[in-house]
Amino acid sequence: MTPTIAGRKRKLLRKIYGALSLSTALFVFQACYGPMRDLGEDVYFQGCVKSKSTNLPIPGIKVSIENQPQSIFTDNQGSFRIYAVTAPEYKIKFEDIDGALNGNLQPKDTLIKTVDKSAFLYILLDVK
Repeated sequence: MTPTIAGRKRKLLRKIYGALSLSTALFVFQACYGPMRDLGEDVYFQGCVKSKSTNLPIPGIKVSIENQPQSIFTDNQGSFRIYAVTAPEYKIKFEDIDGALNGNLQPKDTLIKTVDKSAFLYILLDVK
């Protein structure tokens, strides 16, 4: 018994739809939950950003790590928490993105060469 052309076409369409459905499901999963994390060890950075002149916490400062995709902003207490992939050194940047909120603060870079699994940073920013 030989399959008809219609039967072959139906089987081919089922395979195509099945592959597209799986691809769509994987795309939606990644869009909702992000890419799969590597199982390597991450380093945890936390700290506080304050004004050098007033010693008050500064909210809204962008904290980013060079060559790392993520960034975060300080909360109302000037605190931040961020993870980074293990590397030999970390260049962490502190920038006042919204000058109207915090005034004109000088950006600051901090280079950290040795970190075990976590580090606490106390950062003081100057006015320009």
